[in-house]
Amino acid sequence: MRTTGKAAIAAVAVLSIGLAGCGSDKSPGSSATAGASGNATTGASAGASGGAGDSGGTTGGGQGSAAQCLVGSWKADGLTGKLSGPVEGTFNGGGGALMTIDSGGKTQVNFDPMQPVTFAFKVSGNDVKGSFAYGGKVNANIKTPSSATGTLEPTGTVDFSSLTVTVDLTAPAAVRVADKMKITEFTGSGTADTGGAVDAQPVLKKSQYDCSGSTLKLSPPSGGPDTGTWTFRKA
Repeated sequence: MRTTGKAAIAAVAVLSIGLAGCGSDKSPGSSATAGASGNATTGASAGASGGAGDSGGTTGGGQGSAAQCLVGSWKADGLTGKLSGPVEGTFNGGGGALMTIDSGGKTQVNFDPMQPVTFAFKVSGNDVKGSFAYGGKVNANIKTPSSATGTLEPTGTVDFSSLTVTVDLTAPAAVRVADKMKITEFTGSGTADTGGAVDAQPVLKKSQYDCSGSTLKLSPPSGGPDTGTWTFRKA
């Protein structure tokens, strides 16, 4: 049963105070997921202005191209990663999300079938546990080299305008922090509530890809913040 009313508010307040004390000039998770709590909101807002929405279109222009092994329909096995910096922890789960890529780089990720990602970390000596799941569709054009491994990056603006997130805490109290909230409204203090596990730009951002086997892996670029690795299989 979820905590409601004053107890829930108190639990979130205690959590927020503890997280705020983790660093003087960085929000929790800033080193682990800088893309989530930093400039990701700008990307989401910029994508919203394009209006591609659920139509499968893309925004911002830019011709793309995708390696042959990327072309097709994919289903996520899930997301795995570690939190570092102000908090230490892990996150994993998120199977079920669907992605389609064509040879011209036109890409859509449908998060509606996604299963929750669970996260756990400690702050001020307290265990913080919970889960989150994205919803909505994200559209972009991507470009990659023709090889089975390399760098994947969007061309033009990624449309995150319909992306939402639902977040449930199970410890230190059971409370729903966000219920299908627009990602642009959640980032910042909301991201801190998950220790930085929620990425405001999931999947469709600059990343290292590997489709040399039967699966597709999208990992953070070398030297970039660790926002976790997504693993997909051909649907």
